[in-house]
Amino acid sequence: MQDDDDWVGTPPEGRITRDRAKPEHWRQSFPVATVSSAILVLLVVVVVVVALA
Repeated sequence: MQDDDDWVGTPPEGRITRDRAKPEHWRQSFPVATVSSAILVLLVVVVVVVALA
């Protein structure tokens, strides 16, 4: 069985090399995802509380 992480040469389709990667993209989008997830959880809790009341 061959390990996919040990490739050399041209990267397989869907892979991005380290020189093209942009870690700042993930740092910028993380707070947005966190806030939107928190709002979604809060809405679900409110709906459940209202339904049980």
